[in-house]
Amino acid sequence: MKKLLFIYFLACGWTMAQDSFDAVSLATDLLNSLSTPQKEIVSFDLEDPAKSRWHYLPHDSFAREGLPLSDMSPAQIQKTYALLEAYLSESGYKKMHQIIDLENYLALVENNPVKRDASKYYIAFYGTPNRDSLWTWSFEGHHISLNFTVTPEAIAFAPAFWGSNPGIVPDGPKKGKIVLKKDHNWGLKLVQSLSSKQLEQALVSSKTYGEILTRNQAAVEFIPNNGISFLQLKTNQKKQLKKIIYLHLDRMEKPVSQKAQQLLENEDWNNITFSWAGKMKKLKAHYYRIQGQKFLIEYDNSQNNGNHIHAVWREFDGDFGKDLIKEHYLKEGH
Repeated sequence: MKKLLFIYFLACGWTMAQDSFDAVSLATDLLNSLSTPQKEIVSFDLEDPAKSRWHYLPHDSFAREGLPLSDMSPAQIQKTYALLEAYLSESGYKKMHQIIDLENYLALVENNPVKRDASKYYIAFYGTPNRDSLWTWSFEGHHISLNFTVTPEAIAFAPAFWGSNPGIVPDGPKKGKIVLKKDHNWGLKLVQSLSSKQLEQALVSSKTYGEILTRNQAAVEFIPNNGISFLQLKTNQKKQLKKIIYLHLDRMEKPVSQKAQQLLENEDWNNITFSWAGKMKKLKAHYYRIQGQKFLIEYDNSQNNGNHIHAVWREFDGDFGKDLIKEHYLKEGH
């Protein structure tokens, strides 16, 4: 139904801002369903510093802002997921649920349902969707951090973090399942296709760093010591690198990824770099980085002997909608 709605809107000549109208209504519907105490927990001023305070650790290792699913009624949870479904593509929405479901797997394996609680995912709003022309919202918990900035002109979604523990399910009824399969397989496919000379350029470290370098920083800067450039890749390798980059956009609905799409169109692709660290086999610690002038993708699979994935999309000027907010205020004469 969601896909049909967007097709209908486009057929009617709706603009980007109007495409997001239904999502505004869904946010308002969720907020209207909350009690006064719940609204106080979920609502923040637009400039609240909590907006850029984020993490991907389990809930008991990092205190989140906002209202958790555990404190919602079934109807409110349904409205929360409806809002997420409006912003995420079909594949992104499916991945989100699969990542959350891994908490249930870990709860059984570790015999620790308190730490591995699939209901400890939090939603927060900064600004008021049906009142303010500029507002943001986030959905976050273990291995998920989604951050959206909404204006009448565009939507921003950086940073967007996706993780998976285990990377490959080792046992049980879902043995062999890889939740972040494309992140996992496509990077290995690209590095394994490099010639020995190309690999000398791409390999920036024989060992991984044990984590994505940017971790949960509120803002990131260009990382030096980069590998092989897009210009130095063969045609099939360029196609593979593009697939990995656009994978992060493809997890969002088209109106949500439109701003990032324009960012990529304005990149000097010849200077985009691909860097590798660690081994080049499954279940061996490895890391890769894709970096342009405006964006950064980091993928780390170091923990648990190369079976614990962290992947993130960042924008140097656009994390938490910084550039979008600036453009919006200039347009409004602030």
